[in-house]
Parts: sequence; C-alpha cells; structure tokens
Amino acid sequence: MKVVFLSWEYPPRIVGELAWLVQSQIEGLRRKGLEVELVTVSDSGFFIEEPVHGLRITRISSPVYPHSTIITWIAAINTEAARVVADIYHSTTDKLILHTHDWHFAPATSSLKKALNIPWVVSLYSIEQQRSLNPNSPLSSCIRTIEWHMARECDTLLVRNEWMLSEVRRSLPLDRVAVMVLDPSSPSWGDEVLRLYNLLVKS
Repeated sequence: MKVVFLSWEYPPRIVGELAWLVQSQIEGLRRKGLEVELVTVSDSGFFIEEPVHGLRITRISSPVYPHSTIITWIAAINTEAARVVADIYHSTTDKLILHTHDWHFAPATSSLKKALNIPWVVSLYSIEQQRSLNPNSPLSSCIRTIEWHMARECDTLLVRNEWMLSEVRRSLPLDRVAVMVLDPSSPSWGDEVLRLYNLLVKS
C-alpha cells in the first residue's frame, strides 16, 4: 500500500499550521513503514521532484498565468496534480490511497477517485464559512461548492474535534460519507489512519 498526500502547504512553503501538520503526519506514517508520495505546490514556478528515502515530494506549479482569482489558480494547479498522481498510479503495483488536506486539491482528487477507483480520505481543518469575511461573495460561494462536492464524494472525512464536526454537519452534506473525529496532533493519529487506510483498500 502507498498513500499519496496532496497539500497546498509543505515546508518550506508555509502559509499556516497546515504545513507543519502535514510534515508531522508524513514522518509518523513513514516511521510505521508506509511509503508516502507528496504532491504539493512549488513557489519557484518550476516542477521539482525531491526523492527522499521512503518519500518522494513532487512540487508542481501552475502551467498558466496570470490568475485573476485563487479559483483560476486552483483549476490550473489541479490539472498538474491529476497528471502527477495518474503517473504514480500507472507506475506502481501497490494499492493507492489518496489523502487530501483541505479543499485545494479536491477537484483533481475527485476525478482520480472516479476514473481510477482509488479510495479518497480528506482531512478538513477549516471550512470557508469560518474563514471568509464575506461568505456570500461569489468567490466564497465557489469555494463552498468545492467543499460541498468534496464532502459528498470522499470516502472518509477527518475532522480535528467535536466543534469542527458540528460546524461541518451544519454547513456540508454528510449523509453519504463516513466522518471521524481525529486530532491531527494526537499520538494515536498514525495508528488510526493506518487502520482506516487498510479498511479502505480492502473494501
């Protein structure tokens, strides 16, 4: 089994705490013997592959520019993410798990799940309804729609605490998806996630 993490933050690209959480999670899973591939964003504007023992980092950039909003950037970066993950899929005999962090790579991952029948886990740390100063703006409405489809189509949604669970239940459709409350900084995070991965690849 191999897991492909997709996150728009990873050191040295640090926007908030997500970069450090994803780094910690990857290191914990590698210590447990799981092979991890990471697809993340390159701030250099170039496609970069960084092979590390037990981990390959692929940093992608948008193939088009400039961008008028984050949505056009997301659309462009997701085409690159889908290409990279498809290459991983076709170059391995391992069972794959896709694990995205927040909404940024949801369009690509949704398509990959449907086309290649790959299980998809989402770690959701915040939602647009909480983040936005103007949640009814066209931009925020578009992001909320992406989150809505993500919550509907993933196999399992991980949220960090009960408060976040209540916020997600209030804002997103959860009738067709399994939801787990799992603190990403908990010492048991790796064991719980590995158990989940194994269940998904066997189902």
